[in-house]
Amino acid sequence: VTVYRESLTQAGWTIVHQVQGIHASDAVLNAHYHSNGRDIWAALHSSGGDYTIQVEDVGVEDIGKELDRDCHVALYGIHFDFNKATLRPDSESVLEKVLVLLQARPELKLEVQGHTDNVGGDDYNQKLSESRANAVLEWVRAKGIAADRLTAHGYGMKAPVADNGSDEGRAKNRRVEIKKQGCGK
Repeated sequence: VTVYRESLTQAGWTIVHQVQGIHASDAVLNAHYHSNGRDIWAALHSSGGDYTIQVEDVGVEDIGKELDRDCHVALYGIHFDFNKATLRPDSESVLEKVLVLLQARPELKLEVQGHTDNVGGDDYNQKLSESRANAVLEWVRAKGIAADRLTAHGYGMKAPVADNGSDEGRAKNRRVEIKKQGCGK
């Protein structure tokens, strides 16, 4: 387990959880890697002489295919500070997926859309959604994507995708989406 921990750390992984059992051969190690649009989790379990290693790439969903099919994609996993347009660090892996897509498709132009739930007034939510869409746009531009490939628009609470009567519904409505410019859907 020590060898795995050191190797993963040197390769840029974050060790999320590690437990060493009473016996030297019993151990659990969970690690996470996110960079360049990848979001990979690994779990190592050692029990006696048996090792179990599981790896899952949760970043493999192809937002490009979904964008081609539906013209827009909701990007759940982009988080902001409460009532602000400040991107939180845990948004990085989702933002990197958008960056990788734009780098792979130099002809692609996107509208970054901000959406809110119905808590608060119309004007407040409209401004918040615009600020959040612009924060995402600026993050992508800062990574080298040309300004003429991106626009930002806030929709406030005008386009809910779920019932605002529950916490779950409001959480789904608070989102950032990307829309392929020029797409008719």
